[in-house]
Amino acid sequence: MIRRILFFMLLIALSSGLPQLLPAGWAGPDLFLLTALVVALRYSAVTGVFIGYGLGMLEDLLGHGYFGLHALGLAGAVLMFRSLDGFFNLAPRLREGLGVVLAVVGQWLSFLILTYWLRNDLVTVQTLYTLFPLQMLFALLLYLPWKALSRVFLGPLEDFSDFGERLR
Repeated sequence: MIRRILFFMLLIALSSGLPQLLPAGWAGPDLFLLTALVVALRYSAVTGVFIGYGLGMLEDLLGHGYFGLHALGLAGAVLMFRSLDGFFNLAPRLREGLGVVLAVVGQWLSFLILTYWLRNDLVTVQTLYTLFPLQMLFALLLYLPWKALSRVFLGPLEDFSDFGERLR
């Protein structure tokens, strides 16, 4: 239990500190997205979407955006990520890479839907040109190291398998 708390404290510290180390104008990696993907692998698809939503709400509560924006974004990301489960029969690494790409696309589609629905300028063309490629690059580069780090703190995937069964 202590290791799980330490993992989430590390998540909060790194998500706040990494953008300070990058050049001006660069957005830091979305570690909450990577955490949602890694944790969602441990549960059923539906439970994973709710976990993504909860992690997004935590991100919003920490002041990283409009309240509810990242919650819906991470729920959409996990939904797209887990959509590969039944449709594609690919090699595991290729499947994970495609899953990360779909997750980032799902997150940004959720942002675009909110932008249209609210008639707001949450996502602009300039944002799409600057932030989207950076987020895609960071997600692809950091997914596997973040997944390995999560195994250290959260344990192997089998540790969480019974939790999803208890929720049904």
